[in-house]
Amino acid sequence: MNILAILMPFFVPSATQLTTFELRYDSDGKVFHNVIAHGALTAKTPYKITVNEYGPVTAALTNEATYSYVGVPLGAVASGANAWLQIGGYCAAVVTASLSVAVGHAINITTGATADAGADYAGLVAQWAVNVTATTTATAHNLILVPKMFLQN
Repeated sequence: MNILAILMPFFVPSATQLTTFELRYDSDGKVFHNVIAHGALTAKTPYKITVNEYGPVTAALTNEATYSYVGVPLGAVASGANAWLQIGGYCAAVVTASLSVAVGHAINITTGATADAGADYAGLVAQWAVNVTATTTATAHNLILVPKMFLQN
């Protein structure tokens, strides 16, 4: 039996709330957020986590200043499905724009796209992850996701 199933508060979806706001902390250091998929989600692609009239829901990354989590589905998710997106801990091969990034550099969401912050992670506006492996023009990165709400710019 999964010990987390015993320790986590029990949530029962209803007509008014479909997912919990409680985060899930796994024993391997990963953190997950329960959401409803706004559309079909592609594995390892970052999505904004926002809230609608039924609770936490995904949205595409956009070019607007919003406070949100960034979640990464580990597998494909059907539109309207309930899913746990990873928001914290090590996540391999996250889909990004074509980036050349040094180890330790922060990854931003800027103008609706992933970008290299050009410096180590410092918790600044738009920084949501830390690059783990040096890359040159790569479109997938090994990242440490930071499980906090951040201001996307």
